[in-house]
Amino acid sequence: MKRSRAAWLTVAIVLLLAVLLVWFLPARWVAPVVQSRLHGWKLEGVHGLVWDGAAEQLRGPDGRSLGAVRWQLSRRALWGRLDLQLAFDGPMLTARGHLQRDPQGRSVWSDVALRSDLATWSPRIDTSLGSPQGRLTATLQRVVLQANWPVELDGRAQWRDAAMQMPAQPVVALGNLATTLDGASGVLHGELHDQGKGPLRVEGQWQASPLGWRLDLLLQPRTADPALRRWLARLGRPDTDGAVHLHRRGGLAAATPEAAR
Repeated sequence: MKRSRAAWLTVAIVLLLAVLLVWFLPARWVAPVVQSRLHGWKLEGVHGLVWDGAAEQLRGPDGRSLGAVRWQLSRRALWGRLDLQLAFDGPMLTARGHLQRDPQGRSVWSDVALRSDLATWSPRIDTSLGSPQGRLTATLQRVVLQANWPVELDGRAQWRDAAMQMPAQPVVALGNLATTLDGASGVLHGELHDQGKGPLRVEGQWQASPLGWRLDLLLQPRTADPALRRWLARLGRPDTDGAVHLHRRGGLAAATPEAAR
């Protein structure tokens, strides 16, 4: 009888220690496992718990330091229910969001906020039209991902103090621009517009799906700024009033009729 009690007591102590270990599991112990799944991305300075921790540095495959990461993971993950709060703070991008999984196993992001100073991305996104300048912000109420594509989307994005920097030329000011972000059944679309008082009138819409994309846009200068008009001429032949009509297609969307809205 004493041996039986001792055995049960040993089992209870071992189980208690296991529960305590999992409950207070240090994040640095799990970091090597996570690291092996990041495909070249590296977490450095990992501290805290698996459930509430941070990494001082996230480095890209090229070794560049991108910023710091902080997370809060619900212990309900032990029962297979993902509930993760994630925040990223870097010189090129700050972001936060809430990640869960729906009954179909799809990733569902909510309360997502993104902010970036586009000047920090130069020359990574330097194009024949110049390097974008200004502040880009986006708020996403809901994003459902399937095979890494947003099959559902609800949000809005703004490009404040939008401008393009051309080499050895004055900065081309565009004003404040915005777009809605909507999507269902894997087809994304939105309305593009300006704030109504800037140097450039912008009206149009865009659409994208895994099969292709389309962009229909009216760009019309409100001022006689020669730098702006020269920049618009790079996009297409202006009308007599200086307006440029953009109609761009890619993928199978280039051969399909305009979707009904």
